[in-house]
Amino acid sequence: MGYYKTTTKAGATVEVTKSYTKRIGVKSKGSKSKATPEEMEKINQMNAERTLRLKINANFVEGDPYVTLTYPRNKRPTPKEAKNNITKILGSMRKIYRKLGTELKYVNVTEYKNKAIHHHLIINQIPDHDAAKIVRKLWKFGRPHFQFLDDTGQYKKIAAYFIKETSKTFKENDGGHMQRYSCSRNLVMPVSKTEIIKKAKKWLPDPKPKKGYYIDQDTVYNGIDPFTGREYQKYTMVQIIPGSVWDGCG
Repeated sequence: MGYYKTTTKAGATVEVTKSYTKRIGVKSKGSKSKATPEEMEKINQMNAERTLRLKINANFVEGDPYVTLTYPRNKRPTPKEAKNNITKILGSMRKIYRKLGTELKYVNVTEYKNKAIHHHLIINQIPDHDAAKIVRKLWKFGRPHFQFLDDTGQYKKIAAYFIKETSKTFKENDGGHMQRYSCSRNLVMPVSKTEIIKKAKKWLPDPKPKKGYYIDQDTVYNGIDPFTGREYQKYTMVQIIPGSVWDGCG
């Protein structure tokens, strides 16, 4: 018997994990099946990061606004007040989007641990309209700062940043968001597909991309599963955009 290969397509990316069951594969010497609390915390953070990364990659595209909403120095709210502020603006945006024939999609995080409180939003652009203009009109507390998603379709750095920052505050009982991030209910969560690769007992340490994709080398990892003690591999393939630096490189 070979190994399990799980693929998850999210927008322009395909995340791949190759693994064995507890009964198959060589167990690493000295490995253990029960993770420590510290290891579990790290695993939980990695899982949260992966879930958010898949949501962003699957639901947002090049040109969608990445917005930072700030407050003047003398008008900074409490976490509870900030939560009410962001809830209010998202509600107003949802109504405007519907009038323009589009459903609002968003991911929101609020940062405030050891820094001035502010919000980060990723929202979908509106066909033939300017979403940034709508945000500027609705945000009454300061000047919004705008960036726009690039054409890679791989937004893992944003997801990692969001989870890292909110991991300091999502457990605080201060009236703020009791979660790492919030998002609209209409976001699509990609479904994973698992197959058994019977023709090979072992995978190559240096994975090869399928046609039309390249391997994001920063995502390649060969290691030991902390629960099974068996080897596993994970990596992400990113679709090649015509005319990009990867076009024609295979």
